[in-house]
Amino acid sequence: MALLDFSFLGQRAGFQIAQSLWTVTPDQPYWQVIVAGLVNTLTVAAIAIPLATALGLLLGVLRLSRHPLLARVLAAVVEPLRNTPVLLQLFLWYALLLQLPVVREAWQPLPGVYLSNRGLALPLLEGASGWPLWLLLPAAALRRRPRLAWAMAAFALLLALGVQDYAAWHWDAPRRAGLGLRGGWSLSPELTALLLGLTVFHAVFISDVVRGGVLAVPVGQVNAGRALGMDGPALARQVIYPYAVRVAVPPYANQCQMLIKNSTLAIAIGYQELMAIINTTITQTGRAIEGMTLAMAFYALLGLLLAAAIARYNAHVNCYSVDAAGTLRLGQVLRRPQFSRTALAGTHQRALLTLVLGGATLWLLWRGLRWALTDAVWTGTAGTCAQAAGACWAVVTHNAPLLAFGTIAPAQRAQAGLACTLLAGVAVALVLPRLAPRWRVATVLAGGGAAAAVLAGAVGPWPALPVVSWGGLLATVAMALSAIVLAIPLAVALALMRRSPRRALRWPAAALIDAVRSIPLVVQLLVASFWIPIFIGGDWSNAKFQLALLAIVLHTACMLAEVLRGALQAVPGSQRVAAMALGMRPAAVLAAVVLPQARALAAPAALGVFVGAVKDTSLVASIGVFDVLAAAKAVVADTAWRPYFVEVYCFVGLFYLLVCLPLSWLSRRLARH
Repeated sequence: MALLDFSFLGQRAGFQIAQSLWTVTPDQPYWQVIVAGLVNTLTVAAIAIPLATALGLLLGVLRLSRHPLLARVLAAVVEPLRNTPVLLQLFLWYALLLQLPVVREAWQPLPGVYLSNRGLALPLLEGASGWPLWLLLPAAALRRRPRLAWAMAAFALLLALGVQDYAAWHWDAPRRAGLGLRGGWSLSPELTALLLGLTVFHAVFISDVVRGGVLAVPVGQVNAGRALGMDGPALARQVIYPYAVRVAVPPYANQCQMLIKNSTLAIAIGYQELMAIINTTITQTGRAIEGMTLAMAFYALLGLLLAAAIARYNAHVNCYSVDAAGTLRLGQVLRRPQFSRTALAGTHQRALLTLVLGGATLWLLWRGLRWALTDAVWTGTAGTCAQAAGACWAVVTHNAPLLAFGTIAPAQRAQAGLACTLLAGVAVALVLPRLAPRWRVATVLAGGGAAAAVLAGAVGPWPALPVVSWGGLLATVAMALSAIVLAIPLAVALALMRRSPRRALRWPAAALIDAVRSIPLVVQLLVASFWIPIFIGGDWSNAKFQLALLAIVLHTACMLAEVLRGALQAVPGSQRVAAMALGMRPAAVLAAVVLPQARALAAPAALGVFVGAVKDTSLVASIGVFDVLAAAKAVVADTAWRPYFVEVYCFVGLFYLLVCLPLSWLSRRLARH
């Protein structure tokens, strides 16, 4: 029997996709249903990427403002979005959409646009004869390549002749009809929540890319432009924009790839994109190896194409770039704007902005504090909260044992709490900037060993707490810390292998790193849960935590290995030569000269990887690990507490924010120094 058997793709699927541009029925084969799922994934990317780009560009430009109040308000908006998991944000968007009015009472923010608990209804451009005009747009953009432009124009003309009998294009706007809407394009609440969540989440990171690109412009080029008499718009268009684009395109492309990979999270809210369809196919056919192979092949191919495009772009721009090494950049000159009378009210426009923004901020703070504190209910039942005008924190206090410890028995919750406290001490030791390396290692080993002893029942009056029963905060904290600690040595090994002159070491490491970085973590988690039991055999039903940990460790190590590789390349080669001339062995040179400098250079980006690892733990629920987010979903699933989902998700978001925000601040502080 062949290892891979894709004959099932021709069999009848037996299920259909609720919403897709590629219509399929249950009688059609699996391959057509999978193609429809792929179309859904590409549809999400085609809509979310432009929206995230536009919002990120606007947000990035606004964050460059020299108005101190505006800069701090935007920072207060950005930080919670950046430092909480995208899956948590998707859950919140989805729950909020389901609380909207019914279709017949849909909210109409714009003419022809309706928003209700059934999703979003938009005007749709129909008709075929106008579509060839869209092909002329890229042809116009390729005016520097006339042959390709003429070829596209000719193809557009042929297509226009082929569809000349079709109706002219027109807008089909949705309209109320009976108890629902008719016409237009209706997006399900799952698709709407996915688009909103991905757009807002990645717009924040794209704004960082925009801001970083502008702040990387050399001050000398800006001064030269001003000396030539350029005004603000001309300076931005002819000096700042070209240089900023060179810097911003590679990280922007990575954000686009991350958005496509994060679209796999649709499986958690019920939208049928590629990964959800493949998961259903595996469930029905049992073809886990083949199904995961198809998913990994698609995302790996996408990653390779993107990497090739970035490499070609970098090769092109580097041919014409100006060496600006060692020059003063805008980011070193434009410090954080400080509060002053001139900054707040130096002009009429600034005074008006201060008045409007300050008033809106104070009003929101007042309403938020009243909702969260003064009018909130802290104890009681769901019935008590029904009469409250503020937040129902009773949903958190009443379900605190479930959120903190999952399904751990009450007699062992103190044991789990002590282990969490010890692990929290380990986390603090890992990020303290002034702690000597030997003390850091000693603290990590001591704290981790003590936590392991407590959980094993060697310390205290409790019996051993098996891994399969870990849940809530204990599962999340243990998963995050274990992933970071185990990923560091693996990342160092992979980085050294990738820089090795031996092909037998360099090529496998490069292939592994590129493959893992291209494939979404959700896919890797599913691969671990499907493939390891198949290839190794045995009962793995009680080892979900270990399977998830394996996937997260490998993913974190590959991300960290690229950071370390860049840091190793930044260490001057002359220092290695000098150390070797002093008679030091290669291993001693690596340990005493190269790695200490690389560690300092890689620290800011490495902390960013650690933040990602903490947020990635929210995905382990996809294979059955009962982490803190899974516990929150269990609380919201209770019909009595379901109306108070905002409070539950805010509590979980606050936990991630308290963990990730200090790491993010420390990362930016190290990057500035």
